[in-house]
Amino acid sequence: MDSTEDQVIREIFARARELGPRERTAYVFRACGDDETLASRIFALLDEHNTLASDGFEDDQGGGPCESLVGKRLGPYQLIRSLGSGGMGDVYLAERADDEYQSQVAVKIVRAGLISSQVRSRLRAERQILASLTHPNIAKLLDGGTAPDGTPYLVMEYIEGEPIDVYCDRRRLSVEERLQLFRTVCSAVHCAHQNLIVHRDLKPSNILVTADGTPKLLDFGIAKLLDTRHSVRTLAVTQLEYRVMTPAHASPEQVRGEPITTASDIYVLGVLLYELLCGRRPFIITSNHLTDIEKAICEHTPRAPSAAIALSRAEAPGLTEDLAACRGTTAVKLARRLEGDLDNIVLMAMRKEAARRYGSVEQLSADIGRHMTQQPVIATRDTWTYRTNKFVRRHALAVSAAATVAGLLIAFGAVTYVQAQRIARERDRATQEGARAEQVSSFMVELFELSDPTKSRGNEIRVRELLDIGARRVSTALVDQPRTRATLLGTIGKVYENLGLYQSARPLLEDSLATRLKVYGPNHAEVADALLSLGMLYLDMGELDAADAKLNAALTLRHEIFGPNAVENAPVLQTLGTLALERGEVAPAEKYFNQSLALYQAHSRNTTTDASQVLARLADLKKYQYRDAEAEPLFRAALDIDRRVLGSDHPRVANLLDSLADSLEGQGKYDEAQRLFEESLKLKRHILGLEHPQTIDTLESYGNLLRRKGDLSTAEEVFRNALTLNRKQRGEHHAYVGYDLVNLGLVHYDRGQPALAETEFRQALDIYKETLPHVHVYVAGALMALGRTLASAGKSREAEPLLREAMDIATQTLGADNPFTDTVRAALGRTLAQEQNYDEARPLLQRSQPVVAKVYGEQSSLNRETLAALASLPQ
Repeated sequence: MDSTEDQVIREIFARARELGPRERTAYVFRACGDDETLASRIFALLDEHNTLASDGFEDDQGGGPCESLVGKRLGPYQLIRSLGSGGMGDVYLAERADDEYQSQVAVKIVRAGLISSQVRSRLRAERQILASLTHPNIAKLLDGGTAPDGTPYLVMEYIEGEPIDVYCDRRRLSVEERLQLFRTVCSAVHCAHQNLIVHRDLKPSNILVTADGTPKLLDFGIAKLLDTRHSVRTLAVTQLEYRVMTPAHASPEQVRGEPITTASDIYVLGVLLYELLCGRRPFIITSNHLTDIEKAICEHTPRAPSAAIALSRAEAPGLTEDLAACRGTTAVKLARRLEGDLDNIVLMAMRKEAARRYGSVEQLSADIGRHMTQQPVIATRDTWTYRTNKFVRRHALAVSAAATVAGLLIAFGAVTYVQAQRIARERDRATQEGARAEQVSSFMVELFELSDPTKSRGNEIRVRELLDIGARRVSTALVDQPRTRATLLGTIGKVYENLGLYQSARPLLEDSLATRLKVYGPNHAEVADALLSLGMLYLDMGELDAADAKLNAALTLRHEIFGPNAVENAPVLQTLGTLALERGEVAPAEKYFNQSLALYQAHSRNTTTDASQVLARLADLKKYQYRDAEAEPLFRAALDIDRRVLGSDHPRVANLLDSLADSLEGQGKYDEAQRLFEESLKLKRHILGLEHPQTIDTLESYGNLLRRKGDLSTAEEVFRNALTLNRKQRGEHHAYVGYDLVNLGLVHYDRGQPALAETEFRQALDIYKETLPHVHVYVAGALMALGRTLASAGKSREAEPLLREAMDIATQTLGADNPFTDTVRAALGRTLAQEQNYDEARPLLQRSQPVVAKVYGEQSSLNRETLAALASLPQ
């Protein structure tokens, strides 16, 4: 930013701060003239100043522009040039400077003087908003961090493109091509709305189109979550609202300062479509006075796009022909093309009353799609003449031929009637889909409203309580709207599952599946989704056979609907691989994981969080096989993707830290493993809570590390805590309860308490017998532990068959040349030596001792016992 513009911003900002809300708004518009970008920056600065002042934090630097940082380095990024400035700070083009990989990014840096805890919180909120929006047409959040001076920054995908209106005009796109591009934008906005996020500033400069024709939505930094707890800040018409709007691209409710909903984005999309179709804005705002802006947008009805073209032909024929030429046609043809459906679609999206607009962005896009395929649209009044006209256009040749033969007129009339009935059904279905989306949105907003103090009467409503209330409402309501009910049941059930509340999730997900089967029939994508969700829940609950049935049904159905090579099959294959791994079936697990990853790679999604999950699962497979050195790079690759896409404070990042630590522990890298375990535990306790199953899993792994390091007292405390939590969360007979009992038994064994250890191991084996296949590495581990314990107590004859059984399972499951197999081999060799079966013991001990020393360490009890057994053999 040059010094002249810098001075203008400072002068306008300083004067505006001294005025009241309405006078301030009018003054800024007058001072900025037609420069909407300048006005937006001023309002953003005023908004930040207002927020900080209300929090008791003043901006000592006046909120002016940041000192240029061009040429400097921020973390791994070298700042190349300025891309622009906003209220919270500046945006720079940057590139990686650490030789990790080559890429250009946009770095958003918070303005000096605005670094309060409130601004940090808002920046984190923006980061969470962006991280939750994974869509090919929304600019991605790549990274984030804090500069050495404490200044926070965000790293965004750098989009090199043109504003959508400029792109369309320069390439002279036809009306059909513009409509198709607009529908792509709608899909991105719909994705945001599904995440309860309203963009609020969908003007052309915030929608860039790349050279290959891909539109990208920018600037979600001014988006708002549909959480009505924040609506108190939008009730008055102040400069706060104008930070998130440009007068020419603002909805009536934005201008009036009313709460913003998804309907506001629908209105602004209507304005955008108006401009793309006819090359002019729907309103002429003659001055920058607030009253004039309100009057134009809130009271005046815009001309239909076709009428606007007709008027332009009369007033400025040369200019209008140029506009039409940019659309590959003439002014007369353009007006005729827009007349009718397109006029009605645009005007319905731009209705003054939010409730009378389209029910969702998806409904708006679908109406455009119906128009493009000559189907009736919701926006046009349904008449027999209209339906017939649509039919004739779709079947022009057939109708023309029929008209030449009088005898076919009767048949044509019958077909027209049937077609009219079908059209009516299509309209009804489209209306129902729109109503369904609106019902889901309304339900979620009403649910969040319960946290409003005016509704809760001062009682704090927690997330769990909101879920319970929502679950009860859905279970007893919406009986006459089964599709909506099924969607909400599935959503709330999945949230329960992610919170580790499996028993609460189960009835909702089972009800959702039953409802979808009743509504859609057995061969529908919605049913496949419900089968996958229920299969994943059963897997989490340890009900492996039930999970198998649901997951295979989901895969079969998705194959039938999408085809065997569709990317929709990838998550089902991944989950089937996880199920196979839980059963100890290594080869099938590896096959499923590789098939899933291949589908993501075939659809260019190998660097997404979907692919990272499969990489992590493949790493788990290596870990299961005690191939920790091979697992480590896979875990690191998955962690790099998730940190870049999701941020460092996401639960999946915590899980990967845990898994990576586990693989490092298996290689004897205890110090780095302990640091990562503790980092993972801290994150999970903060994000998921102490009693979440994933937090419990990390506790178990951390206890193992402590035991191997010799800190038996702390390890026992950790294992007992994990055991108590697992029994509470997963039930007395879950396989992971058995796993905790084995760990506790190993602590007792290391302390020289064989009787206590034996009790724990036998209890674990009883649980495994109920929950796991006999040929499972957990079973082999428990058998080996029990055999070692009995042998140490002088019961070698009783120990030997247990160890031989463990050896058979390990060899069958993991192969003869595996560290775990060698561990069992050493235990069997020691027992045989104790029985003076030296000929069989010698090769077992000689083969296994170097492996045991390498894996567990020279000073481990396993290695010391093995060396002692070797020394006892006769020469």
